[in-house]
Amino acid sequence: MTTWFILFSVAMLVFTSRFLLMEPWLPLKLSDNAQQLLAFSAPAVLTAIAAPIVFIREKQLCLGMDNHYFVASGVVVVIAMMTRNTLVTVVLGMASFQFLRYFT
Repeated sequence: MTTWFILFSVAMLVFTSRFLLMEPWLPLKLSDNAQQLLAFSAPAVLTAIAAPIVFIREKQLCLGMDNHYFVASGVVVVIAMMTRNTLVTVVLGMASFQFLRYFT
């Protein structure tokens, strides 16, 4: 019961905050500086989620070639810089990870 309460409470909080800031007919507007700062929030959150997955194995920092996540993330960075295409980067990144995972 408490799990569902927490889930719906957080969902309502997120929806309300998004609605108040993004609905065009409401008088509440963010300044240009605030909008510029919020542009960095998505990359910051994604980095905070991905970094432990890529760099930490068994509660230790793992930067070796035996860490498939680390090697595949390097491949993804190179592909992203070369192609500048999100779909190609995601597909080739997943393929490189699967290759590393099953054949090395």
